[in-house]
Amino acid sequence: MTASARSTWLIPAGLLVLSAVPVVAGGLRLAELAGGAQVLPDGDRIASPPLPLVAHIVAVTVFSVLGAFQFAPRLRRLHRGWHRIAGRVLIPFGLLTAASGLWLTVVPARGPLDSDTLVAVRVVVSLAMAGSLVLGFAAVRRRDFTRHRAWMIRGYAIGLGAGTQFFTQMAWLAAVGPLTTAGRTGTMTAAWLINVVLAEWIIRRRGGAAATGPAGRGHRGRVDAAPARGRRAVSRSAGGRGRRPVPIRTETP
Repeated sequence: MTASARSTWLIPAGLLVLSAVPVVAGGLRLAELAGGAQVLPDGDRIASPPLPLVAHIVAVTVFSVLGAFQFAPRLRRLHRGWHRIAGRVLIPFGLLTAASGLWLTVVPARGPLDSDTLVAVRVVVSLAMAGSLVLGFAAVRRRDFTRHRAWMIRGYAIGLGAGTQFFTQMAWLAAVGPLTTAGRTGTMTAAWLINVVLAEWIIRRRGGAAATGPAGRGHRGRVDAAPARGRRAVSRSAGGRGRRPVPIRTETP
């Protein structure tokens, strides 16, 4: 495998490692629901109707694992059909992740360390994830691929919050000790903030910031194409008279 091929798979591999946290936790929770021993904390939630919990575990597993491969540029370029098919799977499972997460936040009895602030944060996160995926789908239907990429990155980053929470909570345990109500609220909120900030940095680093403005749709494509058309027109008009073509400069706003 060449160095470029290895670098292509570094990001998906890292995302799969991060996804392993919610995937393994979900598997252990499913084992609990099937009658196995309680391994994870917050076990009072399994007393609620199991269907939303099972739906959430299955949805977040598919969304996080399959979504990791969407961040392999070489795979997207060589297998565009696969990218589109995977996207059609990811969006419904992502919406199911957000909807079931919202249900698990507001309907079952709260855990002993769940504060009002954490409940509010979870509601906002669920709605933000669903909204990002809907906007991403709407953008790709308009063939606005820049905005589509940006909104899908945001939705995926929010969906992987559980993976980052493992590390923020481990940091709390190492520095402070057992989780408290404030510690649980802070570590979970910090994990989502870390993911969102990182997602915004990636979007702007790839030039996606222009897509969030009023003139974002197709803006980069139109600016790049205009000078080329102008240069060809000047070249044709000047070719018969021996004059040197004058390049047209277009300032990007």
